[in-house]
Amino acid sequence: MRIIRLLAAPGAIATIVAVVAIVVVEWSGGVAEGLAGAVVGLLVVLAASQVGLLLSVPLVGMRVQRVVIGMGPRLADWSRPNRAVAVRAIPVVLAVGVRATTAPVRKRMWWSALCSALAEVAVLVPAAANVDGGAFAHGFAVACVAEFVYGMLPRRSAVGTSTGWLLFRLPFVSNEHARQLEAAPLVGETIDAARGGDLAAAERLAMALREAYPDLRAALSARMSVLEAQGRYVEAMILAVKLASDAEQEPDEAAGSFAALASLACFSVEAGHLDAELGLSTANQSLENATTLGYPSYKLNGVRALVALLRGNLDVAITLATRAADAGDSLLGRADDLATLARAHMASGDNQTARQVITEAEKLASWWPRVASTRSRLEVC
Repeated sequence: MRIIRLLAAPGAIATIVAVVAIVVVEWSGGVAEGLAGAVVGLLVVLAASQVGLLLSVPLVGMRVQRVVIGMGPRLADWSRPNRAVAVRAIPVVLAVGVRATTAPVRKRMWWSALCSALAEVAVLVPAAANVDGGAFAHGFAVACVAEFVYGMLPRRSAVGTSTGWLLFRLPFVSNEHARQLEAAPLVGETIDAARGGDLAAAERLAMALREAYPDLRAALSARMSVLEAQGRYVEAMILAVKLASDAEQEPDEAAGSFAALASLACFSVEAGHLDAELGLSTANQSLENATTLGYPSYKLNGVRALVALLRGNLDVAITLATRAADAGDSLLGRADDLATLARAHMASGDNQTARQVITEAEKLASWWPRVASTRSRLEVC
């Protein structure tokens, strides 16, 4: 199952601002005003692409997976295990993720990308028509055009997928990728059941995936999610090793595989199911591989916090777990990070703070294995 998250890389932003600066200096002389227009234009066209994704939900039958407004500290949150909805303190960006839950998945994803591109065009056309309206308008228009062109370049990474890749590469993907898309509805249903705590249904759906798609990457990932929700970390880790060892996977897929392997190795050590040195060595190597392959560093803070905790570096564990819980949008991911934070406070002898933290985690997902086991440990302290 692949969630559509359209790419807006920081490198693209730097390039666009540099281009706008040159154009503004050369054509208008209003550097500050032109750059201000460029920044505003960039933010507006990026927001338009995300609004286009939202519009595709009723138009082409997609499902909203994530809507986050702003950046910085979290002000409000209405997230559920299968959908992240949050408002953050600095409302300058909009982040949207959607996915197809029914066939034909490939067509729905393509039309969703087209909706996003058309929403950008709806901003770009009037901006280009007003390009001579002063330095601000000039910078605004150039930023819109540059970002649109950049977004049309076909690219995929661990962060997301460009509109251009979805429009120009998705229709011609390999047979293996086509099978991944074919399995997406069942994969999504399985993951939804696991994340929602309906473990009986999740187990039943995982068995169906095993029979229908025994070696398919998306199916293996879904089965791994079910095992993790059941606290069967070593079994999930075996599947993660299989995914990470796939020589034919794309770099963005490999990055996600190694990130998952690092987490499961730590969970297995924490649960006493795996030798500490072997597990932590595997986690560290997997973290390094995930970072090298482009996995966002800040998304690995939760795993790094757990590695630090298992090695006894409690101050580092508390700092990283706090950052991970504050930055994360996934409800279950935050519950995991809070469980790590509570365990770090316990290990440092501060059971009162640990109880406060695990109470916060229980509000998110009291049934989640690491949250429940942390509460059990606190009750006997």
